[in-house]
Amino acid sequence: MKMTETPPGAAAAYTVKSLVKALKILEVLADEDPPYTLTQLSRRLHLHVSTVHRLLVNLVRNGFVEEDRVSGGYQLSFRVLRMGLRVLDRLDFRRVAQGFLRDLSLRTQETVHLAILQETRAISIEKFASFQSVGLDARLGGVMPLHCTGVGKTLLAYQGEDLLNQIVQSPGLTRMTAHTVTALPQLRKELERVREQGYAVDQGEAVEGLCCVAGPVFNHAGQIVAAFSVTAPAMRLMPRIPDIADLVRQTSQQISYQLGYRGESPPATGGAPSDTQSKTHKTSA
Repeated sequence: MKMTETPPGAAAAYTVKSLVKALKILEVLADEDPPYTLTQLSRRLHLHVSTVHRLLVNLVRNGFVEEDRVSGGYQLSFRVLRMGLRVLDRLDFRRVAQGFLRDLSLRTQETVHLAILQETRAISIEKFASFQSVGLDARLGGVMPLHCTGVGKTLLAYQGEDLLNQIVQSPGLTRMTAHTVTALPQLRKELERVREQGYAVDQGEAVEGLCCVAGPVFNHAGQIVAAFSVTAPAMRLMPRIPDIADLVRQTSQQISYQLGYRGESPPATGGAPSDTQSKTHKTSA
Protein backbone atom coordinates (compact mmCIF):
# COMPACT_ATOMS: atom_id res chain seq x y z
CA MET A 1 0.00 0.00 0.00
CA LYS A 2 1.44 3.36 -1.00
CA MET A 3 1.54 6.01 1.71
CA THR A 4 -0.01 9.29 0.69
CA GLU A 5 0.78 12.72 2.07
CA THR A 6 -1.19 13.64 5.17
CA PRO A 7 -3.89 16.20 4.29
CA PRO A 8 -3.38 19.68 5.82
CA GLY A 9 -5.04 19.97 9.22
CA ALA A 10 -5.49 16.23 9.54
CA ALA A 11 -2.35 15.54 11.62
CA ALA A 12 -4.33 15.30 14.86
CA ALA A 13 -6.50 12.55 13.38
CA TYR A 14 -3.42 10.35 12.94
CA THR A 15 -2.10 10.88 16.48
CA VAL A 16 -2.14 7.75 18.64
CA LYS A 17 -2.12 9.20 22.14
CA SER A 18 -0.94 6.05 23.91
CA LEU A 19 1.95 5.74 21.46
CA VAL A 20 2.96 9.35 22.04
CA LYS A 21 2.94 8.75 25.80
CA ALA A 22 5.05 5.60 25.43
CA LEU A 23 7.58 7.49 23.32
CA LYS A 24 7.78 10.18 26.00
CA ILE A 25 8.63 7.48 28.53
CA LEU A 26 11.49 6.30 26.31
CA GLU A 27 12.70 9.89 25.94
CA VAL A 28 12.76 10.46 29.71
CA LEU A 29 14.63 7.20 30.29
CA ALA A 30 17.14 8.19 27.61
CA ASP A 31 17.85 11.55 29.24
CA GLU A 32 18.49 10.28 32.75
CA ASP A 33 21.15 7.92 34.14
CA PRO A 34 19.55 6.28 37.19
CA PRO A 35 16.55 3.98 36.66
CA TYR A 36 13.22 5.75 37.09
CA THR A 37 10.60 4.30 39.42
CA LEU A 38 6.97 4.12 38.39
CA THR A 39 6.09 7.01 40.70
CA GLN A 40 8.96 9.18 39.41
CA LEU A 41 7.91 8.62 35.79
CA SER A 42 4.33 9.44 36.67
CA ARG A 43 5.36 12.75 38.25
CA ARG A 44 7.83 13.64 35.51
CA LEU A 45 5.31 13.05 32.72
CA HIS A 46 2.26 14.31 34.64
CA LEU A 47 0.44 11.06 33.90
CA HIS A 48 -1.59 8.81 36.19
CA VAL A 49 0.39 5.93 37.73
CA SER A 50 -1.94 3.34 36.20
CA THR A 51 -1.40 4.83 32.72
CA VAL A 52 2.39 4.76 33.07
CA HIS A 53 2.27 1.22 34.44
CA ARG A 54 0.20 -0.01 31.51
CA LEU A 55 2.62 1.56 29.02
CA LEU A 56 5.66 0.21 30.85
CA VAL A 57 4.25 -3.31 30.82
CA ASN A 58 4.03 -3.14 27.05
CA LEU A 59 7.47 -1.58 26.64
CA VAL A 60 9.02 -4.27 28.84
CA ARG A 61 7.11 -7.03 27.07
CA ASN A 62 8.40 -5.82 23.70
CA GLY A 63 11.99 -5.49 24.90
CA PHE A 64 12.42 -1.70 24.81
CA VAL A 65 12.54 -1.21 28.60
CA GLU A 66 13.80 -3.41 31.40
CA GLU A 67 13.35 -3.35 35.15
CA ASP A 68 16.39 -2.86 37.36
CA ARG A 69 16.26 -5.65 39.94
CA VAL A 70 18.25 -3.71 42.52
CA SER A 71 16.36 -0.40 42.55
CA GLY A 72 13.07 -1.57 41.13
CA GLY A 73 13.21 1.26 38.61
CA TYR A 74 12.99 1.13 34.83
CA GLN A 75 15.70 1.73 32.23
CA LEU A 76 16.23 1.41 28.50
CA SER A 77 17.17 -2.03 27.21
CA PHE A 78 19.97 -3.12 24.90
CA ARG A 79 17.42 -3.40 22.11
CA VAL A 80 17.22 0.40 22.10
CA LEU A 81 21.04 0.53 22.03
CA ARG A 82 21.09 -1.66 18.91
CA MET A 83 18.63 0.69 17.25
CA GLY A 84 20.76 3.68 18.16
CA LEU A 85 23.90 2.05 16.81
CA ARG A 86 22.16 1.50 13.48
CA VAL A 87 21.55 5.26 13.31
CA LEU A 88 25.22 5.95 14.08
CA ASP A 89 26.24 3.58 11.30
CA ARG A 90 24.50 5.87 8.83
CA LEU A 91 26.64 8.82 9.86
CA ASP A 92 29.47 8.60 7.34
CA PHE A 93 31.20 11.65 8.81
CA ARG A 94 31.57 9.79 12.11
CA ARG A 95 33.63 7.04 10.49
CA VAL A 96 35.72 9.61 8.62
CA ALA A 97 36.32 11.63 11.78
CA GLN A 98 37.29 8.77 14.08
CA GLY A 99 40.94 8.47 13.02
CA PHE A 100 41.54 12.22 13.12
CA LEU A 101 39.89 12.61 16.52
CA ARG A 102 41.80 9.67 17.97
CA ASP A 103 45.00 11.29 16.73
CA LEU A 104 43.94 14.62 18.25
CA SER A 105 43.40 12.92 21.60
CA LEU A 106 46.85 11.34 21.45
CA ARG A 107 48.56 14.59 20.44
CA THR A 108 46.91 16.64 23.17
CA GLN A 109 46.79 13.82 25.74
CA GLU A 110 43.26 14.97 26.51
CA THR A 111 39.73 13.64 26.03
CA VAL A 112 38.02 14.38 22.71
CA HIS A 113 34.26 14.37 22.13
CA LEU A 114 32.21 14.40 18.91
CA ALA A 115 28.66 15.78 19.01
CA ILE A 116 25.78 16.54 16.67
CA LEU A 117 22.83 18.91 16.83
CA GLN A 118 19.56 17.49 18.10
CA GLU A 119 16.79 20.07 18.11
CA THR A 120 17.91 22.66 20.70
CA ARG A 121 20.83 20.78 22.22
CA ALA A 122 23.99 18.87 21.37
CA ILE A 123 24.24 15.11 21.76
CA SER A 124 27.51 13.20 22.20
CA ILE A 125 28.06 10.42 19.66
CA GLU A 126 31.77 9.60 20.03
CA LYS A 127 34.43 9.86 22.72
CA PHE A 128 38.17 9.26 22.83
CA ALA A 129 39.19 9.22 26.47
CA SER A 130 42.51 10.37 27.87
CA PHE A 131 44.38 8.56 30.62
CA GLN A 132 44.40 11.88 32.48
CA SER A 133 41.53 12.91 34.71
CA VAL A 134 38.91 15.10 33.01
CA GLY A 135 36.74 15.98 35.98
CA LEU A 136 33.54 15.00 34.17
CA ASP A 137 32.66 11.64 32.66
CA ALA A 138 30.45 12.72 29.75
CA ARG A 139 28.67 9.67 28.39
CA LEU A 140 27.78 8.80 24.83
CA GLY A 141 24.25 9.90 24.13
CA GLY A 142 24.53 12.61 26.77
CA VAL A 143 22.92 15.92 25.92
CA MET A 144 24.54 19.34 26.34
CA PRO A 145 23.18 22.89 26.11
CA LEU A 146 24.17 24.89 23.04
CA HIS A 147 24.78 28.29 24.59
CA CYS A 148 27.51 27.38 27.09
CA THR A 149 29.48 24.38 25.81
CA GLY A 150 32.25 24.31 23.23
CA VAL A 151 30.51 21.89 20.86
CA GLY A 152 27.19 23.62 21.49
CA LYS A 153 28.46 27.08 20.60
CA THR A 154 30.22 25.67 17.55
CA LEU A 155 27.04 23.99 16.29
CA LEU A 156 24.95 27.06 17.08
CA ALA A 157 27.35 29.46 15.35
CA TYR A 158 26.55 28.00 11.93
CA GLN A 159 22.76 27.80 12.31
CA GLY A 160 20.15 30.35 11.34
CA GLU A 161 18.71 33.01 13.61
CA ASP A 162 15.54 30.95 14.08
CA LEU A 163 17.28 28.33 16.21
CA LEU A 164 18.94 30.97 18.38
CA ASN A 165 15.59 32.66 19.00
CA GLN A 166 14.01 29.29 19.78
CA ILE A 167 16.68 28.54 22.39
CA VAL A 168 16.22 31.95 23.99
CA GLN A 169 12.50 31.26 24.35
CA SER A 170 12.87 27.66 25.49
CA PRO A 171 14.82 26.28 27.29
CA GLY A 172 16.41 29.74 27.64
CA LEU A 173 19.99 30.84 28.29
CA THR A 174 20.20 29.07 31.61
CA ARG A 175 23.03 30.05 33.92
CA MET A 176 25.09 26.92 34.63
CA THR A 177 28.05 28.60 36.34
CA ALA A 178 29.22 32.11 37.16
CA HIS A 179 30.86 32.23 33.71
CA THR A 180 27.79 31.33 31.64
CA VAL A 181 26.74 33.88 29.02
CA THR A 182 23.04 34.58 29.59
CA ALA A 183 22.61 37.83 27.62
CA LEU A 184 21.60 37.43 23.97
CA PRO A 185 23.75 40.30 22.60
CA GLN A 186 26.83 38.87 24.30
CA LEU A 187 26.06 35.39 22.99
CA ARG A 188 25.69 36.74 19.46
CA LYS A 189 29.15 38.31 19.73
CA GLU A 190 30.53 35.02 20.99
CA LEU A 191 29.04 33.11 18.05
CA GLU A 192 30.46 35.67 15.62
CA ARG A 193 33.87 35.16 17.23
CA VAL A 194 33.53 31.40 16.72
CA ARG A 195 32.89 31.91 13.01
CA GLU A 196 35.81 34.34 12.68
CA GLN A 197 38.44 32.23 14.39
CA GLY A 198 37.19 28.77 13.45
CA TYR A 199 36.88 27.38 16.97
CA ALA A 200 35.00 27.91 20.23
CA VAL A 201 36.23 27.98 23.82
CA ASP A 202 34.27 27.01 26.92
CA GLN A 203 35.97 28.42 30.01
CA GLY A 204 33.97 26.82 32.81
CA GLU A 205 30.68 28.06 31.34
CA ALA A 206 28.86 24.74 31.62
CA VAL A 207 30.80 23.02 34.41
CA GLU A 208 32.89 24.93 36.92
CA GLY A 209 36.59 24.25 36.45
CA LEU A 210 36.18 22.44 33.12
CA CYS A 211 37.50 23.93 29.89
CA CYS A 212 37.36 22.89 26.25
CA VAL A 213 38.30 24.02 22.76
CA ALA A 214 35.88 22.95 20.02
CA GLY A 215 35.85 22.94 16.24
CA PRO A 216 33.31 22.34 13.43
CA VAL A 217 32.97 19.57 10.86
CA PHE A 218 31.61 20.65 7.45
CA ASN A 219 30.29 18.49 4.63
CA HIS A 220 30.80 18.95 0.87
CA ALA A 221 28.05 21.58 0.77
CA GLY A 222 29.68 23.69 3.48
CA GLN A 223 27.05 22.75 6.06
CA ILE A 224 28.07 21.94 9.61
CA VAL A 225 27.29 18.31 10.44
CA ALA A 226 29.07 17.94 13.78
CA ALA A 227 31.40 19.56 16.29
CA PHE A 228 34.24 18.12 18.35
CA SER A 229 36.10 19.32 21.43
CA VAL A 230 39.25 18.79 23.44
CA THR A 231 38.22 18.78 27.11
CA ALA A 232 40.25 19.01 30.32
CA PRO A 233 40.32 20.73 33.71
CA ALA A 234 40.76 24.48 33.22
CA MET A 235 44.04 24.66 35.11
CA ARG A 236 45.54 22.14 32.67
CA LEU A 237 43.99 23.39 29.45
CA MET A 238 43.91 27.18 29.77
CA PRO A 239 47.68 27.72 29.33
CA ARG A 240 47.56 25.54 26.20
CA ILE A 241 44.59 27.14 24.44
CA PRO A 242 46.59 28.74 21.58
CA ASP A 243 48.39 25.47 20.75
CA ILE A 244 45.29 23.31 21.11
CA ALA A 245 43.24 25.80 19.07
CA ASP A 246 45.75 25.35 16.23
CA LEU A 247 45.36 21.56 16.42
CA VAL A 248 41.57 21.86 16.57
CA ARG A 249 41.49 24.06 13.45
CA GLN A 250 43.83 21.69 11.61
CA THR A 251 41.67 18.71 12.56
CA SER A 252 38.53 20.57 11.51
CA GLN A 253 40.05 21.27 8.10
CA GLN A 254 41.30 17.69 7.67
CA ILE A 255 37.97 16.04 8.48
CA SER A 256 35.96 18.55 6.45
CA TYR A 257 38.29 18.09 3.46
CA GLN A 258 37.75 14.33 3.60
CA LEU A 259 34.00 15.00 3.51
CA GLY A 260 34.37 17.08 0.34
CA TYR A 261 34.51 20.58 1.79
CA ARG A 262 36.85 22.73 -0.26
CA GLY A 263 36.44 26.12 1.38
CA GLU A 264 39.63 27.83 2.51
CA SER A 265 37.92 28.93 5.70
CA PRO A 266 34.83 27.90 7.67
CA PRO A 267 31.57 29.05 6.07
CA ALA A 268 29.45 31.78 7.59
CA THR A 269 26.03 31.14 9.10
CA GLY A 270 23.79 29.27 6.71
CA GLY A 271 26.65 27.62 4.84
CA ALA A 272 27.96 30.48 2.69
CA PRO A 273 31.79 30.57 2.72
CA SER A 274 33.41 33.53 4.42
CA ASP A 275 36.11 35.57 2.67
CA THR A 276 38.74 35.54 5.36
CA GLN A 277 39.79 33.51 8.32
CA SER A 278 41.02 35.08 11.51
CA LYS A 279 44.59 34.18 12.32
CA THR A 280 44.44 35.37 15.90
CA HIS A 281 43.67 33.28 18.95
CA LYS A 282 40.80 34.54 21.05
CA THR A 283 39.01 33.07 24.01
CA SER A 284 35.45 33.29 25.27
CA ALA A 285 34.31 36.08 27.48
